[in-house]
Formats: sequence, structure tokens, C-alpha cells
Amino acid sequence: MKPPARLTLTGALTPAQALTYLYLPFEVPEGIGQIDVQYSCSDAIAADPGLSGGSTIDIGIFDAGGIGFASGGFRGWSGSARRVFSIGRDSATPGYMPGPIPAGTWHICLGAYKVAAQGCAYRVDIDLIPAAAANQAAFPPRLALDDGKRAVLRADGWYSGELHCHTVNSDGDSTAAEIVALAEAADFDFLAVTDHNTLTQQVDLTRLTTPLLLIPGLEVTTYFGHWNVWGGSTWIDFRVQQPADLERSLAFARAQGCLISCNHPRPYGPDWAFPEVGGFTCVEVWNGPWELLNSASLAFWEVRLKRGERLVAVGGSDHHFSHRPHIARLGFPTLRVYVAPDRAPTARDILDAIRAGHCIITEAPDGPGITLNAGGSMMGDHLLRPADDQIALDLAVTGGAGGTLQLVGSDGILTEADITQDDQRLHLALKLGGSLYVRAQLTDSGQMRTLTNPLYFG
Repeated sequence: MKPPARLTLTGALTPAQALTYLYLPFEVPEGIGQIDVQYSCSDAIAADPGLSGGSTIDIGIFDAGGIGFASGGFRGWSGSARRVFSIGRDSATPGYMPGPIPAGTWHICLGAYKVAAQGCAYRVDIDLIPAAAANQAAFPPRLALDDGKRAVLRADGWYSGELHCHTVNSDGDSTAAEIVALAEAADFDFLAVTDHNTLTQQVDLTRLTTPLLLIPGLEVTTYFGHWNVWGGSTWIDFRVQQPADLERSLAFARAQGCLISCNHPRPYGPDWAFPEVGGFTCVEVWNGPWELLNSASLAFWEVRLKRGERLVAVGGSDHHFSHRPHIARLGFPTLRVYVAPDRAPTARDILDAIRAGHCIITEAPDGPGITLNAGGSMMGDHLLRPADDQIALDLAVTGGAGGTLQLVGSDGILTEADITQDDQRLHLALKLGGSLYVRAQLTDSGQMRTLTNPLYFG
């Protein structure tokens, strides 16, 4: 067997190249079985958006399939979480897809997230390791939306889960198996693992046995905003540079049948930098503990509700770390989804119910809940506006004693009620006052505890 061949690529980035991507081509000959990559950059600092004064350079790789939009050549991305990675025929570093090593022009992709004022020098070392023997490598199977598997039936029709979390496949510290175990311990019914810009978490999930409904997921992590996609197994291109790029990626995701959520649109989220671009069905109004500027995400959602857009509020923990203390913990908050209890739901049924707005967000797996109904309609549904502008609402609040129930419309809080019992039902006749919608939330000393999606009128 021939010895490995080393390639070294060096260069520099200027501050003008911040938030762009640089492609470094290199040639892979026939007969290579593994590619090892390590890189470094000057004045390196962490990716935390609050840090400045240095450089944060992300990295990924494309094979001979090319670097075009939504290219089949994409083989992985680790952002700035790793300095070393490998891709082999049968195994690879988490975040990178094992499989065939085709001969031809490959590309290292450097993402210039932050570039120091003095510029940034980089070095990439690539070792091309010949295969020990010829074999026909294949890509491993990825998680697909399973229409055959059903959750354990819940008599009340409410199913709980987590739709935003990370593993070692991006910048988390937990394996997919460890995340699944945490979700099972929380008595969840469904789970999506949404690693940044990669699909290898979906490979790991196919190898696990669990009663959970596993939903294929991915967090499309751009320098101009983050968004989750659920339900698809196709890679979604994150290399957004302008609004047209974002629109194209969103359209591509919708064409794959994905449910899309604009994630944590708040300062340091990062914010949604191209507010003129829509095309998402959901807004993640609650990401991690409420006090982490989630009121800004709620305001982002409400501005659009007031414009007549019917976007679904969702929440997720953004859990990254299980092996050290961290403020973001799996299931804080929890998404609860209603599916009529005539049959146990599939993963697709869960996504369809979310798409319909039949869901609430609560602070924890055992947090309080609210149901909001008007006759045979529930939150997420559309009703004709009553001729007298008055609607009869039925609400049930569980686990909310000591809190304040607020009904919110286009012009703010419409009415409030003190919740004095842990299981309290209310029948309210409410004057809409021209409001386009009514939603409910439970607060306690200014802290959000649970909130619903709206009932819409028009």
C-alpha cells in the first residue's frame, strides 16, 4: 500500500470577507480510502456571538460531486467545533458522511464567521490515505419519516416532545443515543435531532431502537439566521449570502415536503437578518429558558400575526450539553401537540398537527398547560368573525395555580384572570374588538409559563 500523501493549503482572509465562504480545491486520485483534515487559523476565538477581537473560521468539505447549490457533493460540516476530521469509506468523524471516496476535485469550504481587524491566516493539512483493498463503499441509510410506526395512544390526544437539540454530530457533547435516552426519561412521544448543517445524526438515529417517534431534522445554520427543517432527509444548503439565496433554500426545503421554523429570531440568536424573506410555517418563539430574550422572538411572531400571517408558534430547548452544567436542558421548554385520540399518531401526524397550529409550548416536560377552544374549533383553527364581534371561549388550565391567564389579541391583552387551582376551567364571553386572533398565555411574576397558538377570525 502506498504511503499517505499530504497536501497543505495556506492563505489569508481579510475583514471584507467576513460572513462569506472560501473554497479550496484539491485533487483526490483513484484508490483513496480515507481523507484526514486538520486546520488552524490565527487569533482564533469561540463562535459565541458576544465575543469579538479575533477570528472564527468554520470548515466543511465537498467531494467531486461539486460545490453548486444543494450539491450532491456535500460531505459534512463541523463549523468551528472541530479542528480535525476524517472521512472514510466505512466510517467518519461525526458531522461527516462516510461512503465512496470518488477521484476528482474536492473542496474544503471555509466559512469566515468572524475575521479579526488585522486579518486571519489559515492553514489546512490534508492527508490522502490509500485504501487497503478495493471495495464498493456505499452511503449509510438515513432516518426517513416513518408512516408505519405509531406513538403509544394518549387518551387525551396530547403528545409531548422536543424539536430542537444537538449532538456530537455538530457542536453538542451527547451522542444521539444519549439524547434519545433523555427524551425517553422525560416521557416524550416524539423527538427531532437538529444538528447544524449536517445529516449524520440521521444515520445514528436509524441504528437505535426506541418507542419515540423519531422525526428527521436539521438546523440550517446561516450567518443571517437559523431555521429548522423537519420531515425530510435531504441536505438543505446553508450557504446564504443574500435574500435571494435564503428564498431559494427555503423553496428547496418546501419542495422536499419539509416543515420549516424560523429559529430564535432575537438578538444573539442570531436575528433573522432578512426580515423581508418569509416562506416558513413556524416561528420558534421560545428557545431555552424564557429569560434568554425570548420576548423578542415573541414580538417577531406577533408583528407577523398582526399583518395577517398565520404562523405557528413552536418552542425547543436548543440542548447542546449533557455532560456539563448548562442553562439549556432538553425539554425546557416542551412542545405539546394535539392529535384527535381516535388513533395513535405517526411522526407525520405530529408534523401535520403542528402545521395546523394544534400545539402549545410549556416551560418543562411537567409544566402547566392551556387548551383554547371555541365550540368545535381549537387553537390554530380559523373561524368566521361573529356578527356581534363576541366569541364564547372555553379554556382549561392545568398546573397553573398562582399564575395569571391572559388572552391576547392584535391590540394586546384583551382580558386577564387569576388562576387559583391546578385544574381550572373557564368559560368566557369575549369582545374581539376587531382583533384578527385570540391566543392564551399563562404568566407568573412576569415569567412566561405556557402559551397557545391563536384562534383566527376573519
